[in-house]
Amino acid sequence: MISRFRSGAIYGLIAVVWMTCTNTMASEALLEIRIVDPKPLVSGQIVTVELSLLSDKPIIGAAKFALPPLDFGVWLEQSRSSYNGFSLIGGRRVPTLITSYSVWIQKVGKFQVPPVHVSAPVLINGVREHLNAETASQPLSVQYPQVQGQPASQLVDFLVASTVQISSLLDLPAELKLGQVVEQTLTIRAEGALPVSFPELDVVHLDGLSIDKLPINSSVEYIRGTVVTTQTVTLRYTLLQSGAHNIPSYSLTWWNTGSQQFQTLRSQSYDLYVNAPETQDAMSVSQSALLLLAGACLIVLLAWILMSYWTRILVTLKTLKSPVLPERLNP
Repeated sequence: MISRFRSGAIYGLIAVVWMTCTNTMASEALLEIRIVDPKPLVSGQIVTVELSLLSDKPIIGAAKFALPPLDFGVWLEQSRSSYNGFSLIGGRRVPTLITSYSVWIQKVGKFQVPPVHVSAPVLINGVREHLNAETASQPLSVQYPQVQGQPASQLVDFLVASTVQISSLLDLPAELKLGQVVEQTLTIRAEGALPVSFPELDVVHLDGLSIDKLPINSSVEYIRGTVVTTQTVTLRYTLLQSGAHNIPSYSLTWWNTGSQQFQTLRSQSYDLYVNAPETQDAMSVSQSALLLLAGACLIVLLAWILMSYWTRILVTLKTLKSPVLPERLNP
């Protein structure tokens, strides 16, 4: 009896374990979260959060991620980038869905990324079902950029990005004259930065030039999940004085999240020469005055002649108008 009882218990335990394993495999999924960017992370940085969904069952549709609110930044949902493939786990290929989002960090301190929930359609025994999974909380530490081991909390006019480029274009005519207007276009392209993170461009006062800064034009692109911002600044110069002038280079300080250090970019500077207005020499001025005086005298003389000999002129004109008869017709 005891042996039969033991055998029955063993078979029952095996059945329970088998049913448990079967149910687990039917709904088993693992959702992992990872911060791709190297540490340390700084305030103002845009980091990439990678979510990896691993399942024993094929994923046959789009997964829906429930992104929780963050107390240290915001999700950039337009930056979503997904990849369907396989991961090699325990010597076997496991279907994997990798989705990445960008997060813009706005605060400094120690935080937790709340759990992210996902619902994905999978194929189980030929039937379409939904698979649910959730990540564990992810710790996150954010600091100020460090300058020689000290936090640069007092610096406010810098950009946090992974790469930054600056270019300048100044279209100059062949000859510059007073009153002319020339425009300089500064184009700044930054990866891993938003337009609101760009520092204000300081425009310096220049002697002999009037400067007007036109409204800034910004555009944002999401290229394979990477945030790319292009900012265009147009400066309009009015030439007020003749002579030599210099349009200085404009600088941009930024924190390189790759090399973990501050860098400075400078635009091209330009040298201008404004021609003086053309002036007549003293001789030409005096000649013009003499010609004007002679013309005035001539007009006065003609007027006097007309007034003095007006009667004789009329008689002469009447004589010229009367017909002339041949002599043979005279009595």
